[in-house]
Formats: sequence, C-alpha cells, structure tokens
Amino acid sequence: MTDETLSQFKNELNSFFVLFILNVVFGALAIAFGMQFMIASVMGLAEGEIPLRVLTGAISLAVFGLGLSWVLSSVKVLEGTTEIRREYSEFTGPVPDEILTGWIVRLTAQYRENRETIRRMTVICALGGCAFLAIGVLNLVPGITWTADPNASWTLGLPFIAAGINITIGLASLLFCVYFRRYSAAWDLRLDETARSETILERTLEQQ
Repeated sequence: MTDETLSQFKNELNSFFVLFILNVVFGALAIAFGMQFMIASVMGLAEGEIPLRVLTGAISLAVFGLGLSWVLSSVKVLEGTTEIRREYSEFTGPVPDEILTGWIVRLTAQYRENRETIRRMTVICALGGCAFLAIGVLNLVPGITWTADPNASWTLGLPFIAAGINITIGLASLLFCVYFRRYSAAWDLRLDETARSETILERTLEQQ
C-alpha cells in the first residue's frame, strides 16, 4: 500500500484515540462536579431550604453516576484501540501490506462493535467543547477588566488565564470532533462495502 494509506490510517487511529481521551476527561469532570455539588448540598442542609438542597443533591448524584458510567464505557472501548495503537507505535521499518490491512480491518471492526457508543462520544465531545468555549468567554470579562486596570492585583488575572485554557480545550474538542466525523464517514463506507460483499457472497452460495 502507499504511504498515503498509512498516513490516513495513522490519522484515523490518532483521532479515535483522542476522542476517547476527551470523553474520559469530560466524564471525570462530570464526576468531580457531581461530587462537589453533592457535598455542598449535604453540608448546606443545616442552613435551611431542605427540599432545594435534596433536589440539588439528587441531581448531583445522578451527574456523578452518569460521569462514572461514561468513564467506564469510554475506557472499555479504548482498550481495543490502545492495543492497535501500541502495535503500530512499536513497529519499526516499512509496514507490510498485510499487517496494515489487518490493522485497518481491526480498527473498522472496533468501530462497528461500538458504533452507537462512539456516536454518543462524538456528541458529548461537541457539547463539552461548546461548554468549555462558553466558560472561557465568561472568564474573559473579568480578565479584560484586569488588563485595563494597571493597579489591579495579579490575582484578578487568573480568570484571564483560565479563559485561555478553557477556550483552547473547547476549540481542540470541536476540532477533533470534526476530524472524527470525517473518519467515521470513511468507516461507515467500509462497513457498507463489507455488508454488500457479504450479501453478494451469500447469494452466490445459495445459487450454488
């Protein structure tokens, strides 16, 4: 196969891997925020507004559970991709056609087995990217105020730094989401071709 095919496979594999990592990160953040608000709700029960605190605690617990479940699902899907990625990174010298074909088949099979989960991962990646962008924009307001005041304390510039981090994560998430959608379209095409070939083979065997 050509170097272009190998480069395409490398991009697909890296896109696959980064998507899972981002979903693990977003799931971990959901766990952290869920735990944080749940503890705050429990500690605030003595201050009154018990129904509101209980509702907030229940929602926080649900967010915590969803985040934990999503991390476990992402890690489960990630295992197969990590194995292919490890084999690719450890391979030295030119990659024979049969080995590259095997990797492509395995990666496509990994996509087929987890197609619905992966589609949800793409959605969560896009939503997470938008959320980080929104938080970053909100943090820009006090950051801009800090830069306009030469006498302001340096601590007031922390939101400006946080805005840069959040916007970077948001843009990276959306960028990898776009890339992954492009590669998932290629995998869907391969699966359609495989299904069509299997149908033709089945009809041929029935005729014989």
